[in-house]
Amino acid sequence: MSKAVLLSIRSYWCELISRGQKTVEVRKTNPKAVQAPFKCYIYRTKTPHMAGAVIGEFTCDKIWELAPICRAPDDVEEQACMDRDYIADYLRCKGCGWHISDLKIYDHPRPLSDFTRLRATKFGYEPARIERPPQSWFYVEDGE
Repeated sequence: MSKAVLLSIRSYWCELISRGQKTVEVRKTNPKAVQAPFKCYIYRTKTPHMAGAVIGEFTCDKIWELAPICRAPDDVEEQACMDRDYIADYLRCKGCGWHISDLKIYDHPRPLSDFTRLRATKFGYEPARIERPPQSWFYVEDGE
C-alpha cells in the first residue's frame, strides 16, 4: 500500500496554486511516514458558493524548515505568496514549507469518496472511509 497525502487548502490559495504562482505550501507539520518526493492531493475547502472537492495533485519534492531556523531558499516568501510576518504569525513557533512540483489540476474535481484514508494503528496503517476532509492533511492510499 503506497501512501500519499490529502491536503485541505482554502480556495484563495488553490487559485494561486492553479495559476502556478504559489509553489510553496506553508504548514505547521510535515508527514513522517513518507519521504520526499511524495504525492499530495489538493482538497479545495468548501465555501458558501462552492462545494469542497479534490481539484488536483502535485509532487512534494522538498520540505524546508521555516522556523525557528529557516533552511528555505531566500525567496520562500515569494514562492508561498506570503510575507515574512504572515508566515511567522501563522506558524507562531515552528513550521515548514512544502515545495510544489509536477502540478496537475483535474478537468473535473473529484469527491472525497474517491479516496481511502490511511489510519495509523499500533501495527501500521489500515484503510478507512473518509468521514470528513482533513483539518490540515492526512494520509491516503495513492490512487496510481
